[in-house]
Amino acid sequence: MEQAQAISLQLYADQPLSLSCAGISQTFPRHQYGPAVRSYYVIHYILKGRGTFIVDGVTYALHAGQGFLITPNVRTFYIADETDPWEYLWLGFGGQLASQIVQSLGLTQVEPIFAAQQFGPALRQATEDILAHPADDVVDNLARVGSLYQCFSKIAAANKEALATLIVNPYVNQAVAYIQQHIATPLTVTAIATAVGLDRSYLTAKFKQALGVTPGQYIKNFRLTMARHYLESSELSVAEIALKCGYQRPESLNKAFKQTYAVAPTIYRQRALW
Repeated sequence: MEQAQAISLQLYADQPLSLSCAGISQTFPRHQYGPAVRSYYVIHYILKGRGTFIVDGVTYALHAGQGFLITPNVRTFYIADETDPWEYLWLGFGGQLASQIVQSLGLTQVEPIFAAQQFGPALRQATEDILAHPADDVVDNLARVGSLYQCFSKIAAANKEALATLIVNPYVNQAVAYIQQHIATPLTVTAIATAVGLDRSYLTAKFKQALGVTPGQYIKNFRLTMARHYLESSELSVAEIALKCGYQRPESLNKAFKQTYAVAPTIYRQRALW
């Protein structure tokens, strides 16, 4: 069970951005939702307490100041902590620009967690503003969308590191999307170039111009960022994390991680949990 203030609205997929639902909820111990599949995006932000979010076989133990993304057509499950149940806000949305907006926030299905503790009050206020405009008319709709963009701006500000993947060049954008979708598999620059319809050397030049790194360097950086993300938030073993991040052996992840962060993944996880 939960005590919630919420609104549910018709989703207009033909509009640039359309709010489907929003709310603020204080849950009871062990309150759960799912397993369920949504047809639209949902962002949750934890205001107080703790809980668990499960997606793609990965379990995330989350607390106040963190948030998570649910993408369309993906089965998810989440449950409040038994002793410190979470209070959270949620924003469900779709529309023609929804996927582009989510990408601009630095969130993906494989990296759905963000931290925005410094913006918690602002996110709550913007959500309360949305709840104050429940009517299905032009005035309330514009007010809701304006407040929704306010929430997006705070999440983007908190998630700046992930925003390095935002690129103006459409071919490089496609290449980055391809890398992120296939990160668990062996990747070659030639295969990426073929996927986006460019010559290998031309893609490398454009990639370096847009991001300041080669495709190979980007792959390495993205894999290590993913590994950090799983070490900080999930209960996956180092071997499982290695496979999800595209390393065929745990030793390969250990070596790359130590070269970059000067510490082994297991030690990094211990420090992150302190």
